[in-house]
Amino acid sequence: MRHVFNKFHKLNEILETEKKVIIKASNLNKEYQVSKTETLKVLKNINVEIYEGEVATIVGPSGAGKSTLLHIIGTLDKPTSGEVTFDGESVFSLGSNELARFRNTRIGFVFQFHHLLPEFSALENVCIAAMISGQSMKSVEPKAKELLSEVGLGSRLDHKPSELSGGEAQRVAIARALINSPKVILADEPTGNLDTKNSDEVLNLIFDLRKKYNRTFIIVTHNEKFAEMTDRTIKMTDGMIVQ
Repeated sequence: MRHVFNKFHKLNEILETEKKVIIKASNLNKEYQVSKTETLKVLKNINVEIYEGEVATIVGPSGAGKSTLLHIIGTLDKPTSGEVTFDGESVFSLGSNELARFRNTRIGFVFQFHHLLPEFSALENVCIAAMISGQSMKSVEPKAKELLSEVGLGSRLDHKPSELSGGEAQRVAIARALINSPKVILADEPTGNLDTKNSDEVLNLIFDLRKKYNRTFIIVTHNEKFAEMTDRTIKMTDGMIVQ
């Protein structure tokens, strides 16, 4: 797999420039009340900075808190205590409507299961994410077509999810994540459901998109070989960052 990423490995032109912090998590804690007397601590005093334009992976054993951290960074969940800032703005100080708008326009999401709407075509699935932010189908369709071509699906615009392979469906999900031009893409096990060939293609695509659009990717993965190819690996265990 290493040869697949050789031309993307450690893009020095990004890392050699001054690093700009785009996301900062400070003293994050997350607890769940599992009974009247028992509290489950999922995150324990997490402090981490994510730099603009980097591909960072979060790795660790199951139950380490990786997905919980990703969901809090993406504002899908709130911490019990602590703060997340995005370009210096404290995101959890926003009202619920502002936070929903922020999430829709500033962050893109890719999950292990593509979560495409089965009754809509690939093109429509990509457009819907922009329409939620108030854009019309007519205005966003050219960009959606361009993105689908960019991910290698220019000839599959009218195909529904059931007519796509797993790798193709995940590439539609990546195009959907990019449609609102977010600065950050969060991916939770984006290749966990794919075979080796399709995994390589999706991961290869991530590096291509980072290079072309200078997007920041934060990826939870169990794929150790892929993690070795990224700019930085954040290791977690028992709700804490260990490296």
